[in-house]
Amino acid sequence: MKYFAILTIGHFLSSPVMAQNSVPTLAEVITLALERNPGVQQKALEVEKQSVLKRSAFEIPKTDVSLVYGQYNSIDKNDNNITISQSIPFPTVLGRQHALNNMLVRQAQLHESISKNELTFEVKQIVNQLHYLKARQQILLRQDSLLSHLTRIADLHYRTGEGTLLGKTSAETQLAEMKNQLSRNYADIETTIRHLQLLCQSPEITDIAGGLENPAQVVDLDSAALMENPAITLAKQNTVIANQQKKVEASRMMPDLRFGYFNQTLIGYQNVDGQEIYYSSDKRFQGFQVGLSFPLLFGPHASRIKAADVATEAAQKQREASELHIKQQYTQAAQELLKNKNSVEYLRSTALVTAELTTTQSKKSFESGELEYSVLLLNLRQALTIREEYLLALFQYNNSIITLEFLNGNK
Repeated sequence: MKYFAILTIGHFLSSPVMAQNSVPTLAEVITLALERNPGVQQKALEVEKQSVLKRSAFEIPKTDVSLVYGQYNSIDKNDNNITISQSIPFPTVLGRQHALNNMLVRQAQLHESISKNELTFEVKQIVNQLHYLKARQQILLRQDSLLSHLTRIADLHYRTGEGTLLGKTSAETQLAEMKNQLSRNYADIETTIRHLQLLCQSPEITDIAGGLENPAQVVDLDSAALMENPAITLAKQNTVIANQQKKVEASRMMPDLRFGYFNQTLIGYQNVDGQEIYYSSDKRFQGFQVGLSFPLLFGPHASRIKAADVATEAAQKQREASELHIKQQYTQAAQELLKNKNSVEYLRSTALVTAELTTTQSKKSFESGELEYSVLLLNLRQALTIREEYLLALFQYNNSIITLEFLNGNK
């Protein structure tokens, strides 16, 4: 089991894919995810759809073409009348609908920006998780090597009569537990990599350049930058759209314009300048029509305007709620950043030094017979706990930075 764990991790860390020239950076992985992720692609198609629909603002009703045939002029002749009419919404309606469609395109673009921002956030978190697990694997491997060495000593002491069976059994139990932790941590590494491969739609990714000790640059703690967050920008856009929809509904109460043209026969005699002249079906008479269409009932229009007014107010409240929620998240993330930074600095400057000293001195004391094995294991466990706390603090510190970048829209 020991050799399996060591060899497997060794293969992972020395695989050709992990060569310096082929290991992608965080920025490269983010770019790959943004290009290939189906969720982002779907949002891009929504933008394309809204861009195409933008031209539908100038849609007018279908042209009406009608034919009248029969005895409408004389009892013994069949005349025909061809009429073409067209209804056109008032120009204000078309102009406001066009403006609304442009706003809907912008709304779709903001949905795409949110999707990209969330995906970037998730990729950064996964990469940070991977760096953490790899760093933890290294300290577990070190602990495993140390316990293997001490287990051999405990076995030797037992066989020479200098140690007890309890000490030997305890050493073997601790070693087996450590190998189990190594196996579980390696499984977590593989799971994290598969998650990253799924996000990027790239099975070739097996590692990421960088490490837990190389966090991103700390973002400026400026809450004004939150106004660039795509979620807040979308909430603002939704308010603008709701207000524009109200204007569109109000303009629909304006009359529609109607235009028409007719061409017909009037078979029979017509009095022209005092003379009776006969006109056959070869002679056609024509003219045009102009009119206005008014709504007969204003109640339905008024109801839609009122509903649009309520929708505008609701969008404004949603905007306020979004801003408040994101500001609260930002404040919490900023506090977490400072807390985790202090933890990292303390553990790095003090606790890690103590852990290293404890490990070295305990090992020497045990080898010289000055320290019991039970005390040695306790000291080693405490040292390992400190190292793991340091890695966890680094992991949380990096996550605080990642969260602040996400709230700032990853600008």
